[in-house]
Amino acid sequence: MMPAPVIYHNSAIDPFAHLANAQKTTTTKVFYATNRTPESNGIEQQYGNSIDSAVHLGVATVQMGDHRTDWADLYQYSLAEKHASSMPIKLDRVTELSAMSTIFSAGADNLSPELQRFLDSINKEIASAVDKEIMIYVHGAKVDFANSAILTAEVDHFAGRDFVGLAFAWPSHRNILAYLTGIDVKNALDSSQALQSLLILLAEHTNAEHINILSYSAGGKVSSKALFELRQSFADLSAAQLKEKFRIGAVVLAAIDVEVGVFLDRAPSISDIASQVVVTVNDNDHALKAARQFMGGEVRAGSAEAEVLEEEFIVGQQLANVEIIDVSIGHKIRGFDIEGHHYWYRHPWMSSDIVFLMRTDLPPASRGLSPAEMEGVWYLSPDYPEKIRDAAAAELKGQW
Repeated sequence: MMPAPVIYHNSAIDPFAHLANAQKTTTTKVFYATNRTPESNGIEQQYGNSIDSAVHLGVATVQMGDHRTDWADLYQYSLAEKHASSMPIKLDRVTELSAMSTIFSAGADNLSPELQRFLDSINKEIASAVDKEIMIYVHGAKVDFANSAILTAEVDHFAGRDFVGLAFAWPSHRNILAYLTGIDVKNALDSSQALQSLLILLAEHTNAEHINILSYSAGGKVSSKALFELRQSFADLSAAQLKEKFRIGAVVLAAIDVEVGVFLDRAPSISDIASQVVVTVNDNDHALKAARQFMGGEVRAGSAEAEVLEEEFIVGQQLANVEIIDVSIGHKIRGFDIEGHHYWYRHPWMSSDIVFLMRTDLPPASRGLSPAEMEGVWYLSPDYPEKIRDAAAAELKGQW
């Protein structure tokens, strides 16, 4: 499992205090949508690495810990700053409920009974949640279906298990060569239509107050293209009308492997359709540097090398709802750097901002972030742990 976010260290806040006893279990349920081709071993539902003409919809159950782990163990692990060992986590069960065409048109109301059952299941979860929102996780490269569901469950768990988590699993291979040679890049781009259809379906047929999107690495290719094309499909609507129609809340683009020029072309459309857009950048993201080295093209939007271009464009276009978080700023005075490609969930400072944003929809200044010299750019100052705990105490009164 991912480390406990710093917001919970020293028992500063209890994300699980609101849960009923029946919800305090070592398993958690997430929904999924995938355009991977179904595979079955005769015992359980599985999905492969090739692209399918349908979007498969269902429920996945994730087990946290092993057969000896109880809720008390999981609770303690979820709040502790340090652990003697990592807690295992695995995909336990997959149940497909329905499938729909990759192209789902707005206004369609002749839903199949199976599709209605899937939507009813989501609406039931929304009705019982305090935070009546859906969080869609769009994974990166070199990820199988199981990993997509597991990471969605982890984010849902550390956010207090109180929104509806949904994994969008596009076809990628476990072999990074499939990405570097362009096979999975094509799969990512070809999956944008499936994600568009999912967003239309959820907006029109669920009771979610907001639909949040968390995209990581190559998942940024899928989500940024889907949101751009969705906006173009409704060019006659104003930004306010788009936000009302689709209820897209926060869109987090974490360490995205999207060329900066492509991202800037899409940014105004994403800004139009989403209430809040967060782009995280890092100058120590070796995976994004390698992607440019081996695959060519411009610097990636998730690299700090692109930050000046992004900031100038965002300010020039007056995209007030777009923020950049540079995790590299302040590393000398912090005494450590936030490195790697997986930092958004492996580093407890950055994961704190993600879960806090997903639960509160607050602007950066209210999430404990500090403004950088460049307008619209924010960073994690040395006193960030205290600042985010103070922000949480003020906003959440000690619990979610």
